Order: sequence, then C-alpha cells, then structure tokens
Amino acid sequence: TSFNLQSSTYIGQGAGRYPTANSCINDIVSLAKGDRTPLPFNPLSKDSEFVDNYDSVFYLRLGYKDGVGITRQCGEVCEKHDVSIHSMLQNPVTSKDDAAFVIITEKISVSAIKSVAAELEGCDWCRGPAYYMPVLREDWVR
Repeated sequence: TSFNLQSSTYIGQGAGRYPTANSCINDIVSLAKGDRTPLPFNPLSKDSEFVDNYDSVFYLRLGYKDGVGITRQCGEVCEKHDVSIHSMLQNPVTSKDDAAFVIITEKISVSAIKSVAAELEGCDWCRGPAYYMPVLREDWVR
C-alpha cells in the first residue's frame, strides 16, 4: 500500500522473497540514477518489430525432490543444448520432497532455455513447471 498506488496485488509464481526484493531495490536505484529501462517497458517506435527468439542471460528456477545426481543431470542437459551455466544457487534443503534451486545462464537464445526447461521438467525429480525469465540488465552478471 502506498499513497500514490493505494494498494497492489501480485499473483503467481515468483522468484522468492530475496530475489524479488533484490529486483525491487535494483529498480529503485536505477530510477534514482536516471537510468532508462530496457524494452519492453519503454514505448515502441513505429519501426519496432516483435521477435520471438532472442539472446539473453536467463534465470531458471526448478522445484525438485532431493536425490543424488541432480546437479550432474542439470549440467548434462545444459551441455546437450549448448547452454553454459554462469552460476547455480541451492539453499540448504529443509524438505527433501519440496526443494528449489536456481541456475543463471550465460547469454543464450530463448529457444535454448525453453529446450532445457522442457527436458528438465521431464526428469522424475522435477516438481512442477520450470520458471525462467531473461535478465534484462546483463551488467548484473559478470
């Protein structure tokens, strides 16, 4: 709730409280610095065209049932689709039946991340759909 917005509601799967908070703070800092936001948030020009395949760094979040060999299998799937992993984050597992981890990729095509997500979703340890999104500011990834 705020004076200008009054109240807002956000529904759906998210990145989690810390990644979401990090994104909010980064947005606030960017605005304070006077940065322009990247497309799709700026108005389109008349000569803009929609593309359904593009290159970006991607954030991929997977829910899983804990077991041996999951990290290896993720690496093999990424290698199969020519996807280089920039980093992986797995918090300590508190529930072996309902855990999650995140993969940040190097710059790849959206079709590559879709292929990786689809194949990983088919693994017996994967719980629910994979969530992926592009990282719009590549300078956030070193």
